[in-house]
Amino acid sequence: MITVGWLVGVFTEVNDMVLSILSAFLAGGIVLNVMKEELPEERESSFPAFFIGMIGYTDLLLLL
Repeated sequence: MITVGWLVGVFTEVNDMVLSILSAFLAGGIVLNVMKEELPEERESSFPAFFIGMIGYTDLLLLL
């Protein structure tokens, strides 16, 4: 599938709007999975620490 994805990327041009929507969908899925796995109700998890890390990583990505 990696090769198929690469071939599709080489031979097609993706509209910027479609690329933005796909990136937002992927980012949302990652955030939901992290929140589900890292902040379960059974354990003593720290939401403030998670939130600070999320903001810090967002700032780092925006700087790049």
